[in-house]
Amino acid sequence: MPTQAYFKKYPAFPSDIPTAQLPRLSLSKLLDHEKDESDALFKACRTMGFFLLDFEGCSEGEGFLKKAEAMFDLNEEVSAVDVDELLRYSYRPPHSLFGFKPIGNIKIEDGRPDRVQFYNIGQDDMTGTSKPLSNPPCIEARRPDIKAYMEQAHSIISLICSHLDKQLHLSPGTLISMQPRNRPSGTSLRMLKYPPQPEGDQRTSLLGHTDIGTLTILFNITGGLQLLSPGADPKDESSWMYIQPAPGCAIVNLGDAMVEWSAGILRSNMHRVTFAPGEQGKVDRYSLAYLVRAVGDASMKRLSGDGSLIPGLSEGEEENEMNAKQWEVAKGMAIMSGRDNARSRGGREIMVG
Repeated sequence: MPTQAYFKKYPAFPSDIPTAQLPRLSLSKLLDHEKDESDALFKACRTMGFFLLDFEGCSEGEGFLKKAEAMFDLNEEVSAVDVDELLRYSYRPPHSLFGFKPIGNIKIEDGRPDRVQFYNIGQDDMTGTSKPLSNPPCIEARRPDIKAYMEQAHSIISLICSHLDKQLHLSPGTLISMQPRNRPSGTSLRMLKYPPQPEGDQRTSLLGHTDIGTLTILFNITGGLQLLSPGADPKDESSWMYIQPAPGCAIVNLGDAMVEWSAGILRSNMHRVTFAPGEQGKVDRYSLAYLVRAVGDASMKRLSGDGSLIPGLSEGEEENEMNAKQWEVAKGMAIMSGRDNARSRGGREIMVG
């Protein structure tokens, strides 16, 4: 999350709330290609699909934290724009996910409306891969800053993928080649706002789901994000654990595309957003998600063969014949209608040694 200075602006996370215990990995050690850290990354990606990435202790990471704080400031600016004005830039899922989503137009598990608004800024728009899109003036004025944030975020994604390539015995550059920054994709920077919920009516703000894409880098300061315990029933409320934000760290999680490509070795875990605990629930909750998608024509077939750890098809298994764009549209339509039937996926056991 952003630095300690930003955490001091908000009430503290309650000390008596049970939390999910995520592995905490060091960007500095991953940059140095330390074997133990690479092994820990691979384990986290196979068992939980979530981990904390600590940016402190190296210039690259601390520079990225400063960029994240600037994006948090921009999120507040965007959220302060009148909703009627933001609706001029409405997104149109599932075919276009860029622009503004107002509160209430996605259903949660029980059919009631969500309690989150967000603005999706397209990476292609900011980096020049596509024609410029129309955005509110506060976003247009910050194009260079947004581009710089996205470029560094993607370099971090590339680093993570390089470690996973090696661990999966794939050729160097295999995973990142499916999600490059310089080709059109649905990759976006999502700026989210969750207003405080009324007392006596506190509930899920964003339904339980797995991410459609490849990897997500998430920054938040107040609680509300919950992880479903591995192997648990999502209908069991006691199985949802808060993730406590940590200064200097981002939450990184894997999406369904990584599960597809790895034939279930890598894991995407169900998560949701509910009300923030304690005094944090009385303030607006902001978060910042860099959501990486594969290029539209990328194959969703498993990356087996050529000595990789990824197994070929077993009897009864079917290959995913869709490309990334087709697959994302199908899943997006299911999410919008509330019939996604999301579940944690992956975590296939392999011999590691």
